[in-house]
Amino acid sequence: ETSRLLVTTVIVFLCLEVELPGPRQEALKKGSATRNGASSMLAGHARPDDRARRTGQKREVWMHAGSAPLCERGCWPGGSKIVLILLVCSVLTPMCYAVNRLDAANGTTHSWLTIAARTPGVHSAHNAIQTDHLRSLIEQVRFNERELSFEQGVTVGPGAGNLEIQLAAPATGSSDSLRYRLLGFDMEWKEAGKDREVLYDHLAPGHYEFDLEQAESAPSSKDSMVASIPITVLSSYWQTGWFRTLCTIFLMFLILALHKMRVDYLLRHAQQLQEAVTQTKAELTLAAKIAGDAQEALKEQALKDGLTGLWNRRAIFAMLEREVCRAQRDKFPITLLMIDMDHFKTVNDTHGHLTGDEVLREAAGRLIEVMRPYDFAGRYGGEEFLVVLPSCSPQNGIQRAEDFRRAIGERLVPTAVGPLPVTCSLGVAFYDGKMPLEDLIHLADKALYRAKRLGRNRVCSENLPAGRLQVNVAGD
Repeated sequence: ETSRLLVTTVIVFLCLEVELPGPRQEALKKGSATRNGASSMLAGHARPDDRARRTGQKREVWMHAGSAPLCERGCWPGGSKIVLILLVCSVLTPMCYAVNRLDAANGTTHSWLTIAARTPGVHSAHNAIQTDHLRSLIEQVRFNERELSFEQGVTVGPGAGNLEIQLAAPATGSSDSLRYRLLGFDMEWKEAGKDREVLYDHLAPGHYEFDLEQAESAPSSKDSMVASIPITVLSSYWQTGWFRTLCTIFLMFLILALHKMRVDYLLRHAQQLQEAVTQTKAELTLAAKIAGDAQEALKEQALKDGLTGLWNRRAIFAMLEREVCRAQRDKFPITLLMIDMDHFKTVNDTHGHLTGDEVLREAAGRLIEVMRPYDFAGRYGGEEFLVVLPSCSPQNGIQRAEDFRRAIGERLVPTAVGPLPVTCSLGVAFYDGKMPLEDLIHLADKALYRAKRLGRNRVCSENLPAGRLQVNVAGD
């Protein structure tokens, strides 16, 4: 009890970080519990097989009345205070336990349970013949069937056990009454009875004092004589304060270690999740890029010619239609060129289709070299190409057609079978802002066939603004 009181006081002071305000009589309020209240407090220790009935005992209770509860004050010790509390507890508890052991060896006690009121009489501590008096009243004391010497007090244990006290038989013809009580266990005096045997089952560890009172039966006798035996039942090591303090410290460190392990685990788990999220995000970004590239590739495959790399028939027609709509809205001219490779069937029949493919790729590359950034070229079909020249007047259109013809025909085309001479014929049509798209393509196709009939390797146009037929032959 002393160790618990000291440890609790130190913890409270360190937690609150304040001293009790005012004098002691203002900070402390003294109260006492009634016998019935004490009986209620100790009722939890009763056992069904106890042969000695326990009743209420009056004890003093000191209650702190000078400060608010800890939860209302908002105070809680920090990490350094916790370490200080553990150090103080680890020092005070063994010291208090050592003091208790020393008190038990000397027959003294500091237990609050022994501060009960005594009936008037002569106490054995003030009797010079205490030992002889005890021997005359008590025959033997046994604890767990082991006989003990009781003249200088009784110290037994560790652990709970059964205490048996055999009282001496009354003298022949004597009618003196004999009653007893065990302070710390009994609350009232009990009559010894005829059996003269006192039994306490499962006596818990602690400090007790066995009082034995013999009252004379003579009417004129007003005094009684009380003999006392201090009894100490030592606690098992697991019941001692220092062991419980060590267990508490161990549990606190275990909780702190588990908390740290849990926090470390959560941090590692969070880091792993973050890494997984980052990796997944990178994979998704890469997958999105691959999907975008694949989509662009599919779109390009759907709109581009696989052999020449120019726009395919569908794509070039869509672009031409869009440019015609813009020309109608913004009133700007459009020149359409239709190009056909001369004698291309002869190249395929003489050198093979692979050589013919090489000729088509080279011709497409030379067209791209001459084109403006906003011009469009596509494969119309077979060896025919379609070139759209936005914002190009008829005069400039004829000159641009000559540039395309010279780019293809003035240089030999390198192939696997050697350089080959290649020429082309061009038909030019000009959009007048009114004609349908089909008519514009028909005019370009008609001009192309006229150039082929006139001997190939030339530029022909059907709808110049003055209505004149323009024919440019190679070398003109």
